[in-house]
Amino acid sequence: MVDKRYQVFISTSGQEMLPERSVLCQTLVGMGFFAWGLEQRTPLSTALARRQIDDCDYVVMLLGSHYGEQSMSGVSYMQLEYIYAVSKNKPIIAFIHSDIESRRDVLPKEPDIVQEKFHAFRQILQQEVEHIFYFRNLRELELTVRMNMSNMLIRYPALGWVRPQNTQQLNDEIVVLKEKIKGLEAELAQKIPDPLLNVRKVNSLDTFDFEYLLHAYQDGNFKELRLKRQMTWLDILQVLSPVFDHPTPEEYFSIRLNDYLNETGLKDAQTQMKRAHAVARSQINLRALHNIKHQLKQSEWIVPVGRDDRQRLMWQFTEKGSILLKKMTTNQVSL
Repeated sequence: MVDKRYQVFISTSGQEMLPERSVLCQTLVGMGFFAWGLEQRTPLSTALARRQIDDCDYVVMLLGSHYGEQSMSGVSYMQLEYIYAVSKNKPIIAFIHSDIESRRDVLPKEPDIVQEKFHAFRQILQQEVEHIFYFRNLRELELTVRMNMSNMLIRYPALGWVRPQNTQQLNDEIVVLKEKIKGLEAELAQKIPDPLLNVRKVNSLDTFDFEYLLHAYQDGNFKELRLKRQMTWLDILQVLSPVFDHPTPEEYFSIRLNDYLNETGLKDAQTQMKRAHAVARSQINLRALHNIKHQLKQSEWIVPVGRDDRQRLMWQFTEKGSILLKKMTTNQVSL
C-alpha cells in the first residue's frame, strides 16, 4: 500500500494556545499528517495563510478562550482563516476548549468588546461546523484528535501527498482497483437493489430504529458508547421542525439530531453505565442519517429547495409536512 500523507492547516487564536497547538501538531505528525499554520500573524502573513489553506487537505480550528490578534478590519486572523476555508469548501474540524472560565485566571484578560467577538465566533463554529469536538486539558485533546482525525480521511477522501518514487506503485494500485470496481459493478447489477433506493411508504407513527455513538462521563472519566434509539417519524419531524421551518443547509440534519441526542442520551447511556452523570459528542450513524433524509424526501415532508450562495444544498419543510406536524401536535395536546 502506498504511504500517503495529508496536509492539515491549523488555525488558532495565537500565543494562549501554544501548548495545545504543540500537542495537536505532535499528535498529527505521529498519525502521518503534515501540520501547517502560522503562529504569528500580520497583515503581510494573510496571503501566505491563504496559500497554505488552498494547498491543504483539511483545516483544523483550535479554539481556547481568546479571540486572538485582530486584523485591521477588527476581525481576528483566526476568524478570517475560517471564512476563507469555508469559501474554498475545505473539510473543517474544530477542537474547542469546553471550560473557558477555568482559563480566565491564568491568561491575560481581553477587553469586553473583544470577548463579545470571541463568544460570537465560538457560536458560529458551533452552528456551522459539522465535526466539532470539545476538550478540557492537553491529554483529552490528544485523545480526541486521535479518535476523530482518522474519520475525516474516510468521510472526506483527499488526494494527499505521495513520494515521487512511489507513483508507479500508486498507478499499479489504481489499475487493480479499477478492475475490482468493474467486477463489483457487474455483481451489483445482478443483485436486489439497495432498499434505500426503494424506500417503503411509512406512516408518521411508524417507528425507526437507529444506532449512535456517545461519550458518557462517570467518576471523572468518559467512555464512548454505541447505543440504540427508536423514534417515530413524527418524533423525528418534531425534532427537526425548529431548524427546517425555513431553508437550511443539509448538514443541519446531523447537527440538530446530534444535539437532540446529547440532550436526551443520558438515560440511554445509563443502561450501560449506571452512574453516568453527563453525556456529550453524540454522532448518529451515517447510514441511519442518510435513511432519514431519504425517507423524509420520499414522504414529501422535508425536501431540497435549492442552494445558497455557498452552494450548500438547502432543505425545508413542505406544506404537507407542516400540516401533518401541526395536526398531529394538536391531536396530542387535545389528548
